[in-house]
Amino acid sequence: MPRRLLLCVTALVCAWATSAIADEPDTTSSYRAVVDRVDLEPAAITGLRLRVYLSALSIDGHLLDLTDPKSIRLMIGNTEKKVPYALGTYHEVHDETAIVFVIENAQAYAEVLPTVIETLDSKLIDTLRDQGTQIAVMPYGDTTGTGKLATIKVGKQKLAAIASDGSPGDPALLDTVERALSVLKRAKSEAETETSKGRPLRKMIIIVGDGRDRANDRDRVTRIGRKAAKDGVRIHVLAFAPTDVRRPLLALGELAKQSLGTFRWVRGAKPDSWGPVVSLLAEEINRQNVITFFLGLDDDVSGKKLKIVTVGRTEATSNELKIPDAGCGGNPCDGYCAAEQCMIPAAPQGRGIFGWLLLLGGIGIGGIVVLGVAGAIITKRSPSIAPPGAPPGASGAMPQPPGAIPPPPKTKPSKVPKSKPPKDAPVAPALPQTTAVLFVLGGPRAGERIPLRHGFSIGKAPGSDLVIDDGFASTHHAQIGVDATGACHLYDRGSTNGTLCNGVRVTEYALKDGVIIQIGNTQLRFLAQ
Repeated sequence: MPRRLLLCVTALVCAWATSAIADEPDTTSSYRAVVDRVDLEPAAITGLRLRVYLSALSIDGHLLDLTDPKSIRLMIGNTEKKVPYALGTYHEVHDETAIVFVIENAQAYAEVLPTVIETLDSKLIDTLRDQGTQIAVMPYGDTTGTGKLATIKVGKQKLAAIASDGSPGDPALLDTVERALSVLKRAKSEAETETSKGRPLRKMIIIVGDGRDRANDRDRVTRIGRKAAKDGVRIHVLAFAPTDVRRPLLALGELAKQSLGTFRWVRGAKPDSWGPVVSLLAEEINRQNVITFFLGLDDDVSGKKLKIVTVGRTEATSNELKIPDAGCGGNPCDGYCAAEQCMIPAAPQGRGIFGWLLLLGGIGIGGIVVLGVAGAIITKRSPSIAPPGAPPGASGAMPQPPGAIPPPPKTKPSKVPKSKPPKDAPVAPALPQTTAVLFVLGGPRAGERIPLRHGFSIGKAPGSDLVIDDGFASTHHAQIGVDATGACHLYDRGSTNGTLCNGVRVTEYALKDGVIIQIGNTQLRFLAQ
């Protein structure tokens, strides 16, 4: 009986470690919310985009459903900011990630190590995007683990080469975690250049172990966890105790808690115990909520603290993060952001002598045309005048007083020759171009490819580029714009039933190849070609 009681207490403490998310842990909450990153960008049309990366989980590690528009509250300081927003996922935004795997390979893990390697490879690493993902593998046992960030292909080879070192003593867990933090501190974005430094990079450490450490220093555990949080590194733990000694798992729970990461307890050594737990971690990484709030130009939010509150059936309050100054990819921008690049609008150019001649000629022609039209209207509306000698009132003519002079005969206005623009007049800049198309997935136009252009309109209006005539589409439902780089953006035009991209209702969405768009009962696939 005492042994069962001890196990129950240990399990409760580990569960508490998973739910703690802030400086003051709420041990009674069943949900957790963590703001991982905040970006502020100048938008292409007008205003600002405030992008918030939010991890929202239940205590057992499952993702929360935040698709209800009323479930998310944006708090700037202590005041709620009510603005439109679009909800997406991390996998859709194609940001970059750096992950360090810290895996125990001491004697205690010798039997379970093949299962760990195979499960991490197939259930987690295979779900990550090849482009934009860097991983390092650091096995630790009697010696401190070493490694460096590389491509997924190289990382998989390092993972497959891990073998038990046969050491029976307590392993070098904390030394290896500190080394992993050093590796991530030096990590750089693959897209970083001399002119584009400081690009955001999502960083995390994934620990697989039983929590034993040769230093056994609880204060050091807390310090390392807090340092990770300060550096923007989340520590996610896959905890398993092969010898069923669970007290050391508390150290892993503390690392996860202080770094605002997650703690997941694997109950057995077989693949059916590891598979579901690792899949939950992969889902958390790939489907992290990315919420884009649309602010006006007069919304002064730079430098203020932000937090997210989830309401309804899943109530949780996130940590606070400071909102940075507006920019693109971590760099200042005086224009607007498009595909994480700063686009500066072309400066207006002087007209020159030919430009002014063309302008004055146009004004003159326009004035003559206006006067001619006005004269024709006045002539048409004025009463007709009877010819000389006609009786008064004949044919509607006004009586002529004695000695009246008859009006002059009507003459056709002479044609004014149109002025030709000078040969070297300035040419208007061409509209942005794209080769992208919409592929119709269903309905009478199924299989048709519709070329896109800047300003492409969708709706029930007869003049739309794509007419969708069903009861769930609005007259002017949505529009597609093309920026200077050729990238396409979808804008909902205040439709009644909304516009869905990959099943998520959006107001503005950067289209990527393969995205499914649903408007009314019509499904379309965006093909970048």
